[in-house]
Amino acid sequence: MSSELPKGWQSVRIGNFARELSERNHSGGSMPVLSMTKHRGFVRAAEYFSKSVHSENTDNYKVVRKGQFAYATIHLDEGSIDFLRRYDAGLISPMYTVFELTSEAVDSEFIFRSLKRLALIGRFDPYSNGGVNRRKSISFHDLRAFRFALPPLPEQRAITDILDAVEAAIGRAVALIAAVADAKRATMRDLLTRGVRRSNAPLKKLPARWVLGRIAEGVTHIPADWDLAILSQVAKLESGHTPSRDKPGYWGGDIPWISLADTDALDALTIGTTAECVTPDGIAKSSARVLPAGTVVLSRTATVGKASRMVREMATSQDFANWVCGPKLLPAYLVQVFRHMGREWERLQEGSTHQTIYMPVFKKLQILLPSVAEQEKIAAVGEAFDMRIENEQAELAALKNCRNTLAQELLSGRLRLPECMIARHANTPDKAA
Repeated sequence: MSSELPKGWQSVRIGNFARELSERNHSGGSMPVLSMTKHRGFVRAAEYFSKSVHSENTDNYKVVRKGQFAYATIHLDEGSIDFLRRYDAGLISPMYTVFELTSEAVDSEFIFRSLKRLALIGRFDPYSNGGVNRRKSISFHDLRAFRFALPPLPEQRAITDILDAVEAAIGRAVALIAAVADAKRATMRDLLTRGVRRSNAPLKKLPARWVLGRIAEGVTHIPADWDLAILSQVAKLESGHTPSRDKPGYWGGDIPWISLADTDALDALTIGTTAECVTPDGIAKSSARVLPAGTVVLSRTATVGKASRMVREMATSQDFANWVCGPKLLPAYLVQVFRHMGREWERLQEGSTHQTIYMPVFKKLQILLPSVAEQEKIAAVGEAFDMRIENEQAELAALKNCRNTLAQELLSGRLRLPECMIARHANTPDKAA
């Protein structure tokens, strides 16, 4: 490795400049309990999670202090390692390994990104992924043996400065997507309960109790020309099925079959291609049904509540509830209703191991039903928001890909920065200080 490195770079082991720490909270101090999250690093557990995720007794918890590193021993990947920046100190689960840098010749941000790069390219996988029943863990003794490329300190800082700029752009993209999503929620709540006329719409009391399928709390009146309908009375509910895996002749056909592998595809407004296809024989000799184009497909297990509509004839597994809309209900409108029902889907989920919504629940769902013309206008607004979010998410994915590629090239020394950029960092202090 050394012969391939640029002049002035070294091939070093993590153990050359880091040591493990094992300070415990034996004094019962009042430091905040921290948890590590994939996208935000260390956060206060009490502020981030809706329920307690740690033991009441934290005497055996590890202490991590500002500038020190911690990682999840059981599974070291790019999202399970960080170093403390935002707090002076905190307590973390004893399941984490804590270590600190021991040399002033290394920059904390550079080491952090180098470790994430090793995780990204799978260097820790033999330790972290020992299988479900034989899961291995990576101790600090294991970690300290790993090598990576280390440039002089000014170049370390110049590289992290560039990568920080990309991270900042990613942060802005994430914030923009969240802002658009918030704007959509506020707008659609109005449109889906008051319609396009909003405050100008003549209202009437709800004609019946709205028990299942609520899109908002506290709705007591609706536009006078709307109905509160049982969804199964204006759309036909269809379940899915999985043809036998023991029959090769049932698979590899030309009928798209939506399964859990396609769940992310439901983020798009329409779905037309799938990871697997089935044959007519697979359909004929199972309970699976070929559903018409325009059918609304809703995920009822795993990521509950994702919805899209089919652009061609397709079938689904039993993990989805499917709706063939009648003449009074537009598929595009139903998708927007389903996408706005996040809190209701959470309320309706059941199951101790895997959360799901059972089919009898869907038979009782109620839906606010405007005229078809008004449904079309409401759906158009929702889809405009969704398309904007889709476009921004594509930009975000491109930024992340750029970040990963740039990190690989800069941290390995294959891509060098101009000397003028490096020189600016000759006297820059460690960002963790």
